[in-house]
Amino acid sequence: LKILKGALSFSSFYEIGSGLEQRRDFIYLKVNDGQGIYTWIDYNQDGVQDLNEFEIAQFVDQASYIRVFTPSAEYVNVYSNEFNQGIYWRPERIWSSKKGILSFLSKFSNQFRMRVKRKTGFLEANLFNPFDSRINDTNLIQAHSLIRNSLFFNRTSSIFASEYRYQVSKSKNLLATGFDGKSISFHELSTRWNIISSFSWENSFKTELKESNIDYTTGRNYSIQTNEITSQFNFQPNTKFRIGVEGKYLQRQNLPIFGGENCYHSEIGLNGRLNHPKKGSFQSQIKGVSLIYDGTTNSAVGFEMLQGLKPGINYIWE
Repeated sequence: LKILKGALSFSSFYEIGSGLEQRRDFIYLKVNDGQGIYTWIDYNQDGVQDLNEFEIAQFVDQASYIRVFTPSAEYVNVYSNEFNQGIYWRPERIWSSKKGILSFLSKFSNQFRMRVKRKTGFLEANLFNPFDSRINDTNLIQAHSLIRNSLFFNRTSSIFASEYRYQVSKSKNLLATGFDGKSISFHELSTRWNIISSFSWENSFKTELKESNIDYTTGRNYSIQTNEITSQFNFQPNTKFRIGVEGKYLQRQNLPIFGGENCYHSEIGLNGRLNHPKKGSFQSQIKGVSLIYDGTTNSAVGFEMLQGLKPGINYIWE
């Protein structure tokens, strides 16, 4: 549906169904370095690849494993519900030529997207509710949900623009030996200011909550709160060359019930890009990262808190 000369648009999809589904298990398979998604870290130093020792690789050269789901002989009844909704508001299409308050409001635009897909083991009234995104429901077999809203100010401006973004994503998969549940939610405010034609300043403020709830193995449950601030200065005299200096500071804290670990992350970096139309481009960056961490590094929580790095001074180049 599009109304008001396309300034307001809607897109909706809703479906319910039922059927049978196999319980699944999974294994990790070795692939060529850099072509996988996961990395193996031998936490207990026994040389055996346990399921709780695989992490999503933070760097390309460590991505050496993929996860493959394998079906089991057991089937379960499932009742499914899927709902997609999109709403896009672009008032500049009708108010750009106005004056006063309408002219100011025309600088704002908003984009909303919601996707929910759930499968439960019992036919219940709540099945028909597309807004139920709980992953701790014991009847839930599989769930994937994403809610994202972006509020823009001066989105197309070449001088100053800002965006406030809110996002919540949740997932749960029932396995042959238990379930795997994860959720991430964050608020983020970012700004871009082109001070002069060749000099710009970008800032970002973000708060995030990342949770893991798994029962097929041990040592992988956590609830990590992150507060982050990033600032970057860019110098771009022409379309062929750009260089930037970036600084970042963030704090991560695991919920006390899961260990209460803290990590303090300070980072400064230099990045550049050289581009020649029709011939090629070259990009490079180098970063220095200082990490202070009071927990156990050789663990799933430690890997997540440190993002694959080590306490102390780290250098990253690309």
